[in-house]
Amino acid sequence: MSYPQSGGLLSYFMPNVPLATTTAGVVREIDIGAASGDHGEYICTRPCTMLQTGFVVVGEIPVGTATAPTVIFKKRPTPLSATGETLISTLQITTSLPIGEAIVESISVDFAVGDSVEISWTIGVTGTVAGKGFAFANCSDKPEEPANNSEVTATI
Repeated sequence: MSYPQSGGLLSYFMPNVPLATTTAGVVREIDIGAASGDHGEYICTRPCTMLQTGFVVVGEIPVGTATAPTVIFKKRPTPLSATGETLISTLQITTSLPIGEAIVESISVDFAVGDSVEISWTIGVTGTVAGKGFAFANCSDKPEEPANNSEVTATI
């Protein structure tokens, strides 16, 4: 008998750190008070359904004077390529959210081996802005036979 498995982002994905990169930026905290940008992406290594996205404040309480900053999750069928990507979650980060608290969103998005999730952010505020934390996701197994997955080559 088997039981459904679930876990965090690193149970189903691995950080995509290109060879020329000197630091593993995608696993570092996101500075949502800095200029808007791409944080990086994770490559799916185990078929899954992403059930929840989130952002937990750890390094600096989010502050701003206009629109709340956002953390954005996109699914990419081809790693490092925006072609065919789809938006799967946009989290509005509440200003003054205390350190250790999180914003989460329930979703249901299937990932196959070789797909990726790209994480970016927008500062969305004016004046004095700040905020640091980590993006995360929770997933569950989506069992798949390699022979049924078009992106996997099975050997015999």
